[in-house]
Amino acid sequence: MAKIAFLGAGAMGQAMIPNLLRGGHSVCVYNRSIDKARLLEANGATVAATIAEAVQGVDALFSMVIDDNASRAVWTGPDGVLDSAASGTLAVESSTVSSNWLRELGGLAAAKGLRFLDCPVAGRPDAAAAAMLVVFAGGKAEDLAAVRPMLEPMSRRIVHFGPVGTGIAFKLIYNVLGAVQVAALAESMNACEAAGIDLHTAADALSDGNTGSPHVKRHSRAMAEGKHDNPIGFTPHGRLKDTLYGCQYQEQIGGQALLGYAAAALFQQMIDIGWGERNDSEAIDGLREESKRRKAKSNT
Repeated sequence: MAKIAFLGAGAMGQAMIPNLLRGGHSVCVYNRSIDKARLLEANGATVAATIAEAVQGVDALFSMVIDDNASRAVWTGPDGVLDSAASGTLAVESSTVSSNWLRELGGLAAAKGLRFLDCPVAGRPDAAAAAMLVVFAGGKAEDLAAVRPMLEPMSRRIVHFGPVGTGIAFKLIYNVLGAVQVAALAESMNACEAAGIDLHTAADALSDGNTGSPHVKRHSRAMAEGKHDNPIGFTPHGRLKDTLYGCQYQEQIGGQALLGYAAAALFQQMIDIGWGERNDSEAIDGLREESKRRKAKSNT
């Protein structure tokens, strides 16, 4: 069994780390807010006060943080991974970051002699807790084989897309598609309501037809019932960040992101009304609020 450093104890880290422990691995957790890391001590994790302490003598390290800035701090900050991890350590970035930063990080890690992989995941905290994540891996085949026994306790499937950078490339494209589905569903459900159609009936019909993706099935029920995930699964802030990273990447490789930017605008609208930390399924409520605002404006 492996000795692992896990950097980041947010919602995903809180759900992933217990599965590593149940898989027989030892895990040392670092989080900027140490109180969150200490929540995992009951599961058998140890807690480090610094990144340098967390990565001392480990076989592998995982980073699972919120964005480019947080990832840069973990890897390149004072006493960060690049200064502290031993050459030959398996080093895995599982955060959803931009392609530009991931590729830069891959070069920096290689220069330090780390066996670097990008392994972002698909799945919300509930899927992580159930060990039902899908891992999108980029890196050398031999490095993925070495880290696979650590990924398997957290996931139901591991997909190897190619060299470093391909895992995040697919994850960004994947997340743009997911954001478009959620945004389009919110508009459709809002339109059904405006047309006088019962939302439960609409949710059943949209889920049963060719439009019935997992996103539609999950979110249409929440929108119809007005009952959203607790704890929160995916916030508008998170959706906006991932979608913009994805749109920028698609444009960089010569594609378009017309629908991606349209979806981003809907999540930005939710943030603008102060709903950035709510559930993405509440996008329908954001549209209702915007409709009220427009009606009020037209009546003045």
